[in-house]
Amino acid sequence: MKKVIVFILVIFCCSSAYTQDLIKEIQKLTLANDSLQKQAIKPLNDSIIKLNSAHSIAIAKLNEQIKALEIEKCELNKKIKTLESSVADLNKNKIKVERDNLQAKFDSLTLKVTELNKLISSKDKQLIQENELGVKKSVQEKEKGKQEVLNQIIKTYNKPFDELIKNSTLKTVERDMSIVGDKTEVQPKLLSLQIYFNSELVLSDKFNEQKVVTAKNELTSIEQTERVLKLTDKLSKYKLSNDGLKTTIEKILEIDKQFVANDEYTQKTKLNDILSELAWYFRNYRFSFTDYPYLTEIVMEIIKLKQKDANTDIANMKDKL
Repeated sequence: MKKVIVFILVIFCCSSAYTQDLIKEIQKLTLANDSLQKQAIKPLNDSIIKLNSAHSIAIAKLNEQIKALEIEKCELNKKIKTLESSVADLNKNKIKVERDNLQAKFDSLTLKVTELNKLISSKDKQLIQENELGVKKSVQEKEKGKQEVLNQIIKTYNKPFDELIKNSTLKTVERDMSIVGDKTEVQPKLLSLQIYFNSELVLSDKFNEQKVVTAKNELTSIEQTERVLKLTDKLSKYKLSNDGLKTTIEKILEIDKQFVANDEYTQKTKLNDILSELAWYFRNYRFSFTDYPYLTEIVMEIIKLKQKDANTDIANMKDKL
């Protein structure tokens, strides 16, 4: 602007007329400039100043807020550290408390275990003493009971030999032998009974000449009572009775060959013929069902088969003799 004014002054010096016109123009420009200054530049500058001022105030406020936040952050960090420290202390204290509680429980249990061990040891000693006393009493009672049984057995066998045979069996005799042993006065009597019953068993088996001879010889070593003599006689006649039954079976087999029963009448007739042969055997051999158990079993089997069917083949019965 200053350059414009200088230029105008130079021109003014050169021409006065022109100068007048120029002054007018300058005045117009000056007025325009003033108007521009008032209407545009000044308001703009004022606005800029206001904006700068407002911006400065806003920045100052933000800085204050930032400082306040920083202070608050520091305080929070301090509180966090304090809380962390407190938590750590609490954890330590909790662990210590729990450890102390566990230690107290452990000590209490250890004390109880020690007391229980002492009690168990005491009870074990007492139990051992009671067992020893009990065993001693048990042995005494057992010996007493055994002696009572022994006395009863001895009393039982203090009877006539034939009466003992009647009231005993081989099983009861062997049982009592195991109880009384060989140091009592009844032991010889028990041995005699054992010989008798073993000899009697020969009659319950298929006829065997050697067994019969052995049994008869053993019977001569014991008291020759009525029952012993009868058993010896039955053994002596076992072969005769056995052979007689063989002969009777052969006669029945001859009846089977000659006579076939085919109705109720002939069944009955044939059965009577067979029973007649058996009756002849019983009568002529003086056969008693209680004397020869093995032969009796065969006779009863024959009767059973022929009663069911008189034509039944009994040839295999002969093979059993």
